[in-house]
Amino acid sequence: MDPERWQRINELFHAALEQEPGARGAFLRAACGDDSELLAEVESLLSSHSQADEFIEVPAYESAADLLEVEADESLVGQRLGPYEVMEKIGQGGMGVVYLAEDTRLGRTVAIKALPSNLTCDERSRERLRREARAAATVSHPGIATVHSLEEVDDHLYIVYEHVQGPTLREEMADGPLPSGRLAATALAIARAVGAAHEQGIIHRDLKPENVIRTPDGGIKVLDLGLAAFENNPLPTGSSGFRLTIPGMLLGTPAYMSPEQLRGEDVDHRADIFAFGVLVYELAAGTHPFAQEDPASTIASILELEPADLHEEVPESAPEISRIVMLCLRKDRAERYERTADLVADLEQLELGSGEVGQGSGPVVTGRPEMQVNPATAPPFSSTPSAGIVSPPRYSPLWWWRFHQIVVGIGYYAMLVPLWLVKKWTEGGESAAWGSAMFFIALVPVGVAGILRIHLWFTSRYYPTELLQQRSRAAVWIHSADALFVVLLLSGAYLIAIEHASVATLLVAFAIGYLIVATMIEPTTSRAAFREEGGSGSR
Repeated sequence: MDPERWQRINELFHAALEQEPGARGAFLRAACGDDSELLAEVESLLSSHSQADEFIEVPAYESAADLLEVEADESLVGQRLGPYEVMEKIGQGGMGVVYLAEDTRLGRTVAIKALPSNLTCDERSRERLRREARAAATVSHPGIATVHSLEEVDDHLYIVYEHVQGPTLREEMADGPLPSGRLAATALAIARAVGAAHEQGIIHRDLKPENVIRTPDGGIKVLDLGLAAFENNPLPTGSSGFRLTIPGMLLGTPAYMSPEQLRGEDVDHRADIFAFGVLVYELAAGTHPFAQEDPASTIASILELEPADLHEEVPESAPEISRIVMLCLRKDRAERYERTADLVADLEQLELGSGEVGQGSGPVVTGRPEMQVNPATAPPFSSTPSAGIVSPPRYSPLWWWRFHQIVVGIGYYAMLVPLWLVKKWTEGGESAAWGSAMFFIALVPVGVAGILRIHLWFTSRYYPTELLQQRSRAAVWIHSADALFVVLLLSGAYLIAIEHASVATLLVAFAIGYLIVATMIEPTTSRAAFREEGGSGSR
């Protein structure tokens, strides 16, 4: 949008807020004159503002306090709900209050979400909570908090679900933006979890840092499907068009809502994709992409303004993650990822450390604009093929590079057997000292090269953004170990050549093989896997 036009919209918006509600229409018609488009844009902002008066990073239970009146004397702390002893209040979400409780039957701690009484006083509201529990219970994924049961006690409904320990991503961000490697892994884990819900036709609608916990093992858990909505699911019998949420009721955290959510339109899974983009942008940059000086301007920013490119805000971030995030943040949901599986596929390419997302030189494996992926660095396996996605080749160059690291690494350890035979056969002879010394010296290159190659394989699988640095650090050590090991194999062959010619031949063959691998084969697989130019010794 033209900055001058945006400035005009912003000025009219704030000027209209100063008018009495009944006089705003006449004021705007006079101020906008014949510019019907300007009038429509300002009225759209006013409509959204009226639905969420004070909200930025404020959940629905605060911005809609009149709907969720939770009085202090309604606290469940110290009470017993069936088999559950309520110990303390641990949070408050968009659809209720969350307590920590003990399940006295199984001796475990659980989280219990209680809906305020004014939202369970009629059957429609009670059915809403029942559907929420059923929705969450249909999703089985390690990245989503598990629903244990739905309890009804004294005409109140409570959802009992897994108690997840660990800091939220909001708390984690207190130490600053996430490092690039941790960011990529976290984004992929969240996308996979949300995608699992979407596969069940369930939309989260309140995805934000507070609703994602970092577990003790370093993974993530997405919490609170409390605002879940359904796609293409039949309505309950006799519901007469019943929807999970009340029409016109703004639920969730508006700072993470998509434009269509803020306008009160029907939403689909692409609303979660927008919120995902906001969340990952914030994890990478440490700032909200649409934050302005006041709540009204923030909602206007979400509806009208494009955020600064993530790579420009954080130059050290990978351009690939920036392209993924900016695609998620498109105003028009038709321009975002069509399916969450597509988002996951691109993040998996990023996890592989391809460095080619959006700038591949060969045929593309995804038909989405600006998100072309180089098949040379595609994973060695693919998920079920889908519209717009062609399965990558089964054995990609990166797969062969990984295979090479494992085979050669294991080969080092295997060659200790013939070297041990050399030591044994030379005992008691003139070459005894040389045989023993050669074997024990061989433990050094075997340990160094074998361990480092396996380490590089592991890094490529689970910490791909650190692979370049790790390969660079390991290169000298591996080169030196290769050279020393070849010399030791040839030395061993020399010591036993007369009495044990067959084993000596084996040692010579492996020495030549390792030499060819180190100088010709491995540099080629490295160039193919990582698009490196020249550098015969690159790994």
